[in-house]
Amino acid sequence: MTPFKTILLLSYICIASLSAAIITPGLHSIQIQFQLTSGALNWVISIFLIGYVIGQLIYGPLSNRYGRLTALRGGLVLNLIGIVISLLAAYFSLYNLLLIGRVITALGASAGLSISYTLIHELLPEQKAKHVLSFAVLAFTIGLAISVTVGGIITQYFHWYDCFWLLLAHGIIMLVLTWQFKETLINKQSLLLRHIGYNYLQVLKNAKLIIFSLLVSLLTIFSYGYSAVAPLYAQKVLHLRPDTYGYWNIINTVGMLASSFLASFLLKRLSAEKTIMLLLALVMPFIFILLGIAFIKSASTLLFFGITTLLYLIMGAIMGPASYLATHHTKDKASASSMMSFINMGVATLSVSIMGYLPLSSIAQFAITLLFMYLITSTFSVAYISISKLNSAKLFRSVISLRITHYALRITHYALRITHYALRIYTHHKLFFSISVNSSLDYLSATHKIISPTLTISCKSNLEIIDLITGIYSPYLIPR
Repeated sequence: MTPFKTILLLSYICIASLSAAIITPGLHSIQIQFQLTSGALNWVISIFLIGYVIGQLIYGPLSNRYGRLTALRGGLVLNLIGIVISLLAAYFSLYNLLLIGRVITALGASAGLSISYTLIHELLPEQKAKHVLSFAVLAFTIGLAISVTVGGIITQYFHWYDCFWLLLAHGIIMLVLTWQFKETLINKQSLLLRHIGYNYLQVLKNAKLIIFSLLVSLLTIFSYGYSAVAPLYAQKVLHLRPDTYGYWNIINTVGMLASSFLASFLLKRLSAEKTIMLLLALVMPFIFILLGIAFIKSASTLLFFGITTLLYLIMGAIMGPASYLATHHTKDKASASSMMSFINMGVATLSVSIMGYLPLSSIAQFAITLLFMYLITSTFSVAYISISKLNSAKLFRSVISLRITHYALRITHYALRITHYALRIYTHHKLFFSISVNSSLDYLSATHKIISPTLTISCKSNLEIIDLITGIYSPYLIPR
């Protein structure tokens, strides 16, 4: 495959992120035009994400039956229909019609993400696919960055709904360019619900796919949470105009660009598992700094965008190896890719929706949600990587892996305690968060109960050593 076709294939990943984020600089204008409450305004973003999640499960079976490219083209046509409906809703100020247009756009645009991963695995050899997937984050996040910048300029100098004209032109071009690729489907499958359900159940039996799909969702949570929160934070706290906010987002673009090169650099020298372990360790301090910014009234524009750029850099680098580990051993690439995208977008949608109901400022909601999901996804990922290496022939390496798991869980334990005390200091809702954090600490204890039997089964001939190792780290998992 030529470099042009590789770049073109990756660009289909960002179709939905363009549609989701391009109108976010105009959220304040949308609120005024339709006279919306904050809750009603959130639905402009949430309804798109819901359609995006549902779409992930549709295109796997369709591409297995009618072909990858036919399913992709059908989705892109649906995307264009949704954009036209959104334009009509904007011109006639019909809020409910706007929501319908947004959900149809999302259902169509979701074909790009789901089918692109399938085509990358089927059109490229394994090592090449691994390398290309390290740049998948570039397509995803660069789409968000460009759309926010362009959306800010359009909102400032034209009207917010003129963004839909740009999306319409982009959608038509992407539809025409699908004829650059050849169909990869060989054996067509039935569209019977029983058969579709069986395929997805087989995929869900793969714990590796579920765990690393959750890890992929970390970047998605950050990206969409940022898109929902940052425009309002920039206007109300940083006092930036929509176009100025768009220009500042160019700094984030640098982080997004660098993330793909960072992932590619690390994957050439380390395994995908070691790359993930390293990046998860690097990202934690910056999440805590973002949490600190959320509770400081006098904010710095440079500090805020500097931290978000570093978060895009590190989280973006995680996406490539995580998506590779999630799907590369599965036989049914279409179902695996669809399920990975469904878990990814589903968790992100749920997180962003719940985020809005926390009794905090919008930026604090975002920081707390991101920290909590980081603790969950990193704990499961590190534990899985460590446990998967356990066998009697590699006992000493397993001790090192368990040590890493021990420290990761210990850090998670103390991070939750720090978050708990911070919330008690900065909010008046002590009881709510005490319950929330204590539940998270209970989750760590549950993780220990899951891990311990697995370790015993994996090393039957070394029970005494495993018991010794388990005894070292288990006390830290039980909240005191």
